[in-house]
Amino acid sequence: MTELTTYYQNVKRAVRQNLTLYFAAIIVLMMLTSVLLGPPFSRTVTTAGFTYRVDGWFWEKNWLMYLIILVSGLLAVIRGGAAGVKNFKALRNILYMGCDAKRLLRIADEGTRYVPYDIYKNQKQARNVARRQRRFFEQLYVEALLACGQVDVADLYMKNGWRSKRNALIYRQLSLNIQAHYAYQDKDAVRYRSIVEQGGRLLKRSTALWARLDWLEGRQEQAVERLKTTQPRVPYEQVMFAGLLSAYLREIGQVEEAREYADYVIEHGGTLALRETVMEDWT
Repeated sequence: MTELTTYYQNVKRAVRQNLTLYFAAIIVLMMLTSVLLGPPFSRTVTTAGFTYRVDGWFWEKNWLMYLIILVSGLLAVIRGGAAGVKNFKALRNILYMGCDAKRLLRIADEGTRYVPYDIYKNQKQARNVARRQRRFFEQLYVEALLACGQVDVADLYMKNGWRSKRNALIYRQLSLNIQAHYAYQDKDAVRYRSIVEQGGRLLKRSTALWARLDWLEGRQEQAVERLKTTQPRVPYEQVMFAGLLSAYLREIGQVEEAREYADYVIEHGGTLALRETVMEDWT
């Protein structure tokens, strides 16, 4: 529960900081505009004994105020988006950097149901915040299930348990990823290729998916070369590459090199299902 409390405390803090940034940006931009165009509001001016009122730029060029509000809003939105991504990555890195699939599964499972009543005094606000954050936890939950080897559970959840929007890109990508798992298990190269080609940009960038397709279609050397020459982006991906290489190299008779990759998976695989599979294959 500590991770979820920290997560929602960061969400609440980010909202406050965004509001502060929004109003501060408006004030600063108004001050800069006033340096160039003079005071923003109407004022009384006395010249040569005559007193008259002068409209400031706020009234004469009110489009500037709309522009200031727009720019300030964009700054707040950009900053808020960056804070949200950072908050999400902090949880996702439990898997991507630490390879601890079981821990992430526990947190994400609780996160799909958790409402931060302890963070927000207003219960309606707490429910609204939880509803907006649920899609992130659902994504993490399915990713953790796949990393734990629970493909059937992930498939069932996507079909019956998913409560966020089903027309979102992430739902489509996760669904295709699960279908690809089944096609690979069935050694159905035609269906696997069709699934990969339907995927969005993120799926099509997956080296592991393309290496599996190479293997299914008989391009064994190309599959091995693809995995060896692609630089992994995160430790989780490195372990996945090593797991595939250990299986592929063993299959083509390069047992000693395959053993090296298997040892890497066993040492760095954390709580991934892949590590358990490799240990079973090599003991």
